[in-house]
Amino acid sequence: MKTLRKSSRHLYIAAATVVMACGLANSASAENNATEKANVKVVNDFIAAWNTPDKAVSYLASDASVRMVEDQPAVVGPTAVNAVFKSFLTPGVTLEVKTLSTTAHGPVVLNKRIDTMKTPGKPDQVFPVAGVFVVKDGKIKEWADYLEK
Repeated sequence: MKTLRKSSRHLYIAAATVVMACGLANSASAENNATEKANVKVVNDFIAAWNTPDKAVSYLASDASVRMVEDQPAVVGPTAVNAVFKSFLTPGVTLEVKTLSTTAHGPVVLNKRIDTMKTPGKPDQVFPVAGVFVVKDGKIKEWADYLEK
């Protein structure tokens, strides 16, 4: 009988440990979920601001590394990214972005998009894109786009 009580107590302690561990795991998962949602919001807000480069770059970290075209070198820092945005967003040119899907894992946000550059008097330029963003402390630290070929 003593052995049965001792085994029951060990079983109870083991079960309590598992329940506590699951509770902690769920708390961590909820925390990650909140962080991931916040990171997705940063990326979505950044994309929504692309037609206003001065606003868009406010979502970038001071040392952000940005590769808008996969076979070109990265541009580093908000000032340099702003200059690139303004070089192709000349007066009258706009970007229309349709996000098809988004997923996040920790600081990494991935999206599949159709970016359309609209220039008055010219055919639209359509770019199917996969975007990879790394968000740290509420700012985009890295961004790379990859064209679907």
